[in-house]
Amino acid sequence: MPNKTPLSHPTKHRWVITTVSVITIVLAILVAAIPSALFIMRRADAQVVLGNAKSLRLALQVAATECYAAGDPFQDTSCEGGVTETVWTRVITDSKVPGDFWVLQTDERGYEVIRFFYQEGDFTVMYCKEPLTYEVYYQESYIRTQHFQTESTP
Repeated sequence: MPNKTPLSHPTKHRWVITTVSVITIVLAILVAAIPSALFIMRRADAQVVLGNAKSLRLALQVAATECYAAGDPFQDTSCEGGVTETVWTRVITDSKVPGDFWVLQTDERGYEVIRFFYQEGDFTVMYCKEPLTYEVYYQESYIRTQHFQTESTP
């Protein structure tokens, strides 16, 4: 009569080995796929932000043309966005962009935008007219600190 030991049940061990192998393969696929999926999602978000920056450029161009035709000022570095308050409100309303912008450089007349900066969430877009380029950057904050001023008593 053959001896039956607990190690002689190959079907039980085969099932455990198969289960562990399948779990390992699934985890390896997930670990490999998650960064790729995140990259694709971030790339899609960058495309949306780029579209918003292009809408902003068109709204700035229209506002500058209207200001030039009316003889009104367009650029004002002391105001939000680097443009007059009227222009800023008009551009935000026309372009419907959710981010903030700042006109960095205009031509010598002060009506044609040469460079601007647009920020939306963690994305930043730099626009340059010559050569026509849009550069989209992604920034991620790792540490953010805030310092509160306290009044010192004499």
